Amino acid sequence: MRVVSALERLLGVAREPQRTNPPARGDELGELVLPDHEGREVRLGELWAERPAVLVWLRHYGCVHCRAHALELDQRRGEFEEAGVGLWLIGQATPRHAAHFRRKLGIELPVLADRERESYRRAGAKVATFGELLGPRSLSAGTQRMLSSFGRVRQGRVVGHPAQLGGALVIDRDGRVMHAHMAEDAADNANADELLAAARRLAAGANARSG
Repeated sequence: MRVVSALERLLGVAREPQRTNPPARGDELGELVLPDHEGREVRLGELWAERPAVLVWLRHYGCVHCRAHALELDQRRGEFEEAGVGLWLIGQATPRHAAHFRRKLGIELPVLADRERESYRRAGAKVATFGELLGPRSLSAGTQRMLSSFGRVRQGRVVGHPAQLGGALVIDRDGRVMHAHMAEDAADNANADELLAAARRLAAGANARSG
């Protein structure tokens, strides 16, 4: 028990299960300014000022689930463009870490860096318990992702808070959050099909209004 308690403290896990709490609007998120992978400051509200935006929060850059997720989204970024939405990743730590993450995976999606994790809090993401972080479901899914990637996706070094979970929001031009998927455990990510379906519903609604 002492070993488990020490590991829990090291990982910074939550003692009791938390609840995700995604916002109905992106107003508070929109006020935040975060640096991107090149160190340029980006005000989040500008991301959905001209077209809807899909924001995806990664756990940490070494997370095998996040690496697989980022690769999947990057491979389908053209479909997001065709759906008329911008797609952005948000990770912890510094722009240098974000840039290294992009280079290591060979992805082209922009990555914003949130060292203080303030955007995670405003997006309603939670901190995992020990079971949500390293439970059987998460470990099994991680093994599957490493095997199915033929070595391209591996667990890496933790950069940031180990127990922070991520999620995704689809935000319309008027700031309304039209779709939210905040992670319930380390393996729980909104896949590309789910996010694209939400983006296409937005485009269909916009076309209907303009018609």
